[in-house]
Amino acid sequence: MTGRRLSHYEILDDLGAGGMGVVYRARDTRLNRDVAIKVLPTDRPLSETARLRFQREAMAASALNHPNIITIYEVGSDQNTDFIAMEYVRGATLKALLKKRSLDLDEAARYSVQIADALTKAHAAGIIHRDLKPGNIMITEDGLVKVLDFGLAKFDATASSESGSADSDTAPQFTLTQPGMVTGTVAYMSPEQARGERVDTRSDIFSFGIVIFEMLSGQLPFTGANSMAMLHSLHFSPPRDLSQLRPKVPKALVLLISKMLEKKPEKRIQTMAEVAVGLRRSVTGLVDGPLTWHPSDATLEMVKLPTDSFWSRYSGRQLWLAAVVVLLAVGIGVGGWRYAHRAQRALPTSAGSQEFLPGDTAYSLYQRARQNLDHWDREGAVDSAIKLGERAIQLDPQAAASYAALGEAYFQKNQNNPDPQWMKLATQYANKAVVLDNYLASAHISLGLVEMESGDANSAEKEFRTAADLDPKSAEPHAWLGHLLDKVGKTENARQELEVALKLDKNNWRTYMELGLNRYKAGAYADAAANWEEALRLEPDNVPALRDLGAVYHGLGRDDDAAAALQHALQIHPSADVYNNLGAIRYYQGRYQDAVPAFEKSVTLSANSYDNWASLGDAYRWTPGNAEKAKKAYLTAIRLVREELAKTPSDPTLLSSLALYLAKSGDKAAALLELKRVEQGHSQDPSVLYGSAVAFELSGNRAKALEFLLAAVKAGQGLDDIKNDPDLVGLRTDPRYHLEIAGAASKPADRP
Repeated sequence: MTGRRLSHYEILDDLGAGGMGVVYRARDTRLNRDVAIKVLPTDRPLSETARLRFQREAMAASALNHPNIITIYEVGSDQNTDFIAMEYVRGATLKALLKKRSLDLDEAARYSVQIADALTKAHAAGIIHRDLKPGNIMITEDGLVKVLDFGLAKFDATASSESGSADSDTAPQFTLTQPGMVTGTVAYMSPEQARGERVDTRSDIFSFGIVIFEMLSGQLPFTGANSMAMLHSLHFSPPRDLSQLRPKVPKALVLLISKMLEKKPEKRIQTMAEVAVGLRRSVTGLVDGPLTWHPSDATLEMVKLPTDSFWSRYSGRQLWLAAVVVLLAVGIGVGGWRYAHRAQRALPTSAGSQEFLPGDTAYSLYQRARQNLDHWDREGAVDSAIKLGERAIQLDPQAAASYAALGEAYFQKNQNNPDPQWMKLATQYANKAVVLDNYLASAHISLGLVEMESGDANSAEKEFRTAADLDPKSAEPHAWLGHLLDKVGKTENARQELEVALKLDKNNWRTYMELGLNRYKAGAYADAAANWEEALRLEPDNVPALRDLGAVYHGLGRDDDAAAALQHALQIHPSADVYNNLGAIRYYQGRYQDAVPAFEKSVTLSANSYDNWASLGDAYRWTPGNAEKAKKAYLTAIRLVREELAKTPSDPTLLSSLALYLAKSGDKAAALLELKRVEQGHSQDPSVLYGSAVAFELSGNRAKALEFLLAAVKAGQGLDDIKNDPDLVGLRTDPRYHLEIAGAASKPADRP
């Protein structure tokens, strides 16, 4: 396989083989990153069971999002070869580590806690691993644990046993495939699993007990000369005395492991969450510093922030000019507004951003998660909400409010960096919340967000109105209704709902953000600015507010204020958006080749954004010798925007963007077809009208380009943007441009 290509992956070298396939290191040529590729064996016939297990592994792991579980990127098939593309982990298996040396107690404690956290996450999602062993646990160079190989994973503990075969390993094992028979590796099996009985999460607890025992002692608790002897020991002999094998192991930890290794499931510790808590308590005093991850010196050096910022290298005048050029890019794009990325520094943290506290209850954890969600713009707020919410449902699996908060948190995470995995988790938690308590308003809001993101506007509206009916004094359902109605083009209805939300809660900065966007889309720039200014007053250092104020100030001709707002935003958060804007600076200066690296960085940081790919395509298109790269970037943008259109087929912003990208890629006929759909929508959004004008111009319809450009200017589009667009060079030489467009732009705009 080395040297071959599977889809867009170049196979680089062989990492190892097991009973279920071969793993290779490969290069993802689209995202320019190393990945691990697991391939089904091609040197022998494969049963349907083997293929099903292979698919099960990917399904099980991709259903989970946790730092200690391997990340699945893609499941595919190319040239009759099935493969799984996953996170490439630099490190060694725990099995290899144990063969090489014994573990220090604090090292074993750290690994144990991380494995427990990963399995707690899996069990909360209804997934049992069923083949936990040192060979399926990776340790990175920095001491981060990654649980691998969910090929025997079982989704529903109440379902009948599924078939599968275990990976080859040096430990004795059975690889039987009949339902109700043995699956897994004998040395690490629970007694009930070895008997081929139906298993639940307590089977993983037993296996994990064996793994911890081996980490601490270097030996197995149950031994035998062969598989049959080991099975006999597993069923009838007590585990070896860990205190004798390693006397320095704390007594509390020895007791915990003995409870995990009870032969009867009902006598064991019953949940992995209890194991995780017990581990943390029993290793107190063993570990200095964090229990979950102990980074190396190299890692710590890597994450140190520079003492000076990018902008400190430039003069005040250079900064001002750069900021104004950035505003051109931001101003054009704000109509297709999406939630800004969370700031990464210089931001206050919310009260809910603390980690777990002594005496925490499920409700106290939920409260802090909710506080984080109310301030999603702050650094790490959404991720902290997820951690707190997941801990809350571990303590109380029936807490509907916690599930609702998790659904909303994953929805917000998806806004930050769209990925199907986030919405899969959001859907799971939102539905669980409604099932647990159909009378909880926040559960219906969470489900409404999921429905809205999936493109089912009618169902989303129903959920939001149900929430409003259940909690008449809450502003949240009305604010989300306003967002939804704006999204489907019902601007005035959206405004009414948002004003209801403000009457119920005049101090909610999020409602002012939504109302500002509503007013901006209507061309009412002064109103938009006033609302975003109020949002900034209520939530200082708010990056989304600062970014949008930069755009609207530019639209109002207040470039000094625009520069100040944007500079503030840039200092707070140099993210993918910032790299995109830095590329835009060079782009609008005509330095297209210099813009390419910045846009490439933007794509690397946020590869699921069609805007970023389109910007990269623009830079490539105007750089000599990069025509093919430009087309590939546009085709990626087209694919991503079509995925969004599958959810909301009539979204005017998406339709206009699709038409523009098709035109820039050279597909004029397809662009004109999409532009017909834009015309049917009768949008008054300045950015939609402007993008459509450029698409018409590139597709050869000058008359329509002028018509839409005039409409855009009347709706509030600034003339400066039009003057700086390289795609409108020809149009700007047309006498009608000077008679109609420039003349209309010079008249006072009707902006309430």
